[in-house]
Amino acid sequence: MNSVHTQPPTVFRPMTRNLLLLCTVLLAACGEAPTVSVFTAAPGTIAKGSSATLVFAAEGADKLTLQPGPGDVTGQAQVEVTPAETTTYTLSASNGSGVTTKTVTVTVGPTPAAGFKLVAAGAITAGTPADITVTAVDAAGATVPSYTGTVHLVSNDGTAELPADFTFTAADNGVKTVPVTFHTAGARVLVASGTVGGGMHGSFSTTSEPFTVKAGAAHVMHLTGLPSEVESGAEVSFQVSFQDAFGNVTTDYATQLAIQHSDTSAPAAPAVEASNGAATVRLSLFKAGVHTVTVQDTHNDNVKATAELRVRPSQAVSYAPSALPATALVREPLSLTITALDAKGNRAHAYSGKASISTSDAASEQPAEVTFSQGVAVVSLAFRTQGDQTVTVKEVGGALTATTNSVKVKSNELAARITLSGTGPTTAGAAASFTVTVTDVFGNNLTGYQGTVHFSSTDSRAALPSTYTFTEADAGTRTFFASLQTSGMQTITVVDAARAELKDSGSFAVSAAAATACEISGVPTTATAGTTLPVRVTARDTFGNISAPYTGTMTVTATDAHPQISIPAAAAYVPASDQGSRIFGTRLVSAGGQTITATDSTGGWSCTASVTINPAAPRIAVTLPPDANSSYPVDAQVSVKDAYNNPISYAGSLTFSSTDAAATLPANLTLTGSESGTSTVTTTFKTLGAQQLTATLVGDASVSGSGTTAVHGFVYTDPTPGMGKVRVVLNTAASSASVVQLDLVSNTSVIATASSATFARGGIYSAGMNLPLDTTRAMADSTLLVEGNALNLGAAPKAVAATLPDTGPTSGVLYTGVSQKFDGAGKAQGDVSLLPGRIFYSVRLKLSGSATVGTVFNGTSLDQRFRAAVRNRAGDEVFSNPDFALGKLEVR
Repeated sequence: MNSVHTQPPTVFRPMTRNLLLLCTVLLAACGEAPTVSVFTAAPGTIAKGSSATLVFAAEGADKLTLQPGPGDVTGQAQVEVTPAETTTYTLSASNGSGVTTKTVTVTVGPTPAAGFKLVAAGAITAGTPADITVTAVDAAGATVPSYTGTVHLVSNDGTAELPADFTFTAADNGVKTVPVTFHTAGARVLVASGTVGGGMHGSFSTTSEPFTVKAGAAHVMHLTGLPSEVESGAEVSFQVSFQDAFGNVTTDYATQLAIQHSDTSAPAAPAVEASNGAATVRLSLFKAGVHTVTVQDTHNDNVKATAELRVRPSQAVSYAPSALPATALVREPLSLTITALDAKGNRAHAYSGKASISTSDAASEQPAEVTFSQGVAVVSLAFRTQGDQTVTVKEVGGALTATTNSVKVKSNELAARITLSGTGPTTAGAAASFTVTVTDVFGNNLTGYQGTVHFSSTDSRAALPSTYTFTEADAGTRTFFASLQTSGMQTITVVDAARAELKDSGSFAVSAAAATACEISGVPTTATAGTTLPVRVTARDTFGNISAPYTGTMTVTATDAHPQISIPAAAAYVPASDQGSRIFGTRLVSAGGQTITATDSTGGWSCTASVTINPAAPRIAVTLPPDANSSYPVDAQVSVKDAYNNPISYAGSLTFSSTDAAATLPANLTLTGSESGTSTVTTTFKTLGAQQLTATLVGDASVSGSGTTAVHGFVYTDPTPGMGKVRVVLNTAASSASVVQLDLVSNTSVIATASSATFARGGIYSAGMNLPLDTTRAMADSTLLVEGNALNLGAAPKAVAATLPDTGPTSGVLYTGVSQKFDGAGKAQGDVSLLPGRIFYSVRLKLSGSATVGTVFNGTSLDQRFRAAVRNRAGDEVFSNPDFALGKLEVR
């Protein structure tokens, strides 16, 4: 609170009006020329088309003449003029003794602004701030350097980041540059709406020419036109396109695409060049089954896409007969399996043709024809003629043909045969029965056979019967049980322990048991944040077989709780297409060790896989508080992170810049890597509105990041022009966003003589004001009251007082007042007249550090605590509350 010293009140000893009148009459009678005591213009500067008031007074004059203009103004005290250009007016006062002249100049300002011109600095990219230059222009399109209005921007881009309303200052010279960030590509416009400014009322708006907004960098890849199934060897064609982070199609993107697929039998796909944001990929796959196709942007590891493609066999082009034994006995039954293959060696499942069977043994026993089922035909045959024999298979009505290997056929006079029969489909782990029969050369059971047999299988995990010696009770035939555990086609072989040539095999189609577990594959040890991982989840039975019939629902989860991860929804397996195994494309983004878990929704069993996520490319992030007050320091957190907010231990130096040219910036920041990627710096903003603090890597301007805060401060709106005899107006030169100086300015003339049009007996002697205001938003500046030029306050001690209590019954009111001295050094000599434009005194308020947005005071709605007056020497009020015009002080 400021302290002041005041003089004791003095006694007013007024001069009489008669004496003043007498002196005036005597001057004229004594033959003296008249005097011009007052000749002023209010205001002295006007906009073109506006008016000013010429105020004048003269003593001892018989006639008053004003040029240029109305001419004779005798008996008048003021005249309103509307000059079209800057004009100097001459007042002539005359009597019989002479003529006295005095001049005053009315300055006509420039034409007010009528619109804006909005121009972008260079190309505009979605998501990147663009500098938009806003120029205030008149109706002819010329720049209006004096424009000081407030501008509001809107756009047809509903997601664009636009600046807060901004006000032109005299220093802008009618041109101001603001940042605008568009998000939507295409033709975008800005509409600038502004107030006229400069103390004048009105508003106008201008729509810009369309700005062409280009899409940002490629962020997401899309694959389209890829069929779900294709024939082996057929060419597959599909399209690749890109979108930026805001969903705009990147039509001007060019890169090279690496193509990978999981078919090791097919040739590698060549790289493809993408241009204009698109590419067509062509490739061929050979091996039947489900394969993955991955397209990778070689210029950006984070941009890739993966899809599945099922390859079906093509038409049959050859037969592949199974191998016959190298030797056989006459009339020994042999089994021949014939498989129809396509051009790439896949079994042609769709083939159902017929083939004729012939042998080199004219006496052999075999069917004349055989019909294929799902590309396979099985033939039973027996040779009757000794020697080297072969079997030939020819397509009925077609060109396919094949011949088996040669079989040496031997005599069967004393030989016996072992036959394994009763094979068929079985389930892994279940007991499968089969029968072993020993026959003579003619197929009769050898009921007396008492040899020993042992068993083997292609299933290394099978539980087989122990070695067995036939008994007479078996009569040459016996049923055995085995448990096969590996899915697929498996065989069990029985062989006579004494005669190795006496053996036989039977095939079992082993299907997996019900799924009881799962397995995750395809997950690398490490991956970059944002990379899509081909997580393959395979359902398996108790024995580890792929459970192809699995129809359960699998849910994939991850320990990564980041909102930008991407995990497919739970999926029910379809046996026809999934065959117990399915890929879940999963994207993780949080750095560190992560666990991926797949869980069966019914059985409750699950499986996991671990992956270490490494941060993506480093980015600089600057975090500011959402709000800051002008001239008060705020802390900014500077972090080196990737696109997913993963901190990166980074070593390097950062330099700082700001959209606020007046801001106090931090010194360069050197990171050593020990900060875990985060440090705190301090900055002080000065300019109102949305302001940015940008951190840039020293030596590489492409690595930078910005934070934005809303800077708040004082904005004072002067009262309506012409309103009030005492106006409280902003002293722009002595004010800022954090400190405001308000001048109490005279808006009229008060003459201390009875002959004037506006008369105040005793003149002007003192002025004061009690102003209610919000002390949570404003506080006293170090200098709370500045003396004006309307009153002569004399030498110290002066009658000057100002205080702004923030506690007690008088809190929340600014008390100010000044008075001339009746006695002492610098005492008032005679009565004082008042001219327009004179300042009683000024008050200075400072923005509170904790101030919030809102009104400090509003001159149009002050409460009963408001009191203001200008008094004469006798203490009478010359001006009171209604004569004072106050504007609005607010925090924005």
